[in-house]
Amino acid sequence: MAVLREDFNINFMHRLYFSLAALLSSGIFAYSYWKEWIAIQWRGEKPVLVPDSDYAPYFHASEELYLRVILIFALLFSVIFVLSILFFLQKNQKGLFFCFIFSMLTIFAVMINGAIK
Repeated sequence: MAVLREDFNINFMHRLYFSLAALLSSGIFAYSYWKEWIAIQWRGEKPVLVPDSDYAPYFHASEELYLRVILIFALLFSVIFVLSILFFLQKNQKGLFFCFIFSMLTIFAVMINGAIK
């Protein structure tokens, strides 16, 4: 009996971890990218771009390019977030795991994109 209870707790913790990780990782990034894009596009805030710096990524060359990159990542993270919510409501653990992995790969793409000069 104790073994069954322990297995249940471990499986429950795995499901809970992947559910939270898939929802939070994509949701936080979607929120931050949308917040940045909306602030620049609609509220008239100026982005902090450093086009002359050797350390600045390529998309700091123009405001239009910066907005395009921000919008692309906002859309990617939003799609992952919506899929995570749908898979969570359907109790589809494989789908949630896919969203978690896809979210981590998208974060990796953000890092690579920022490293391109």
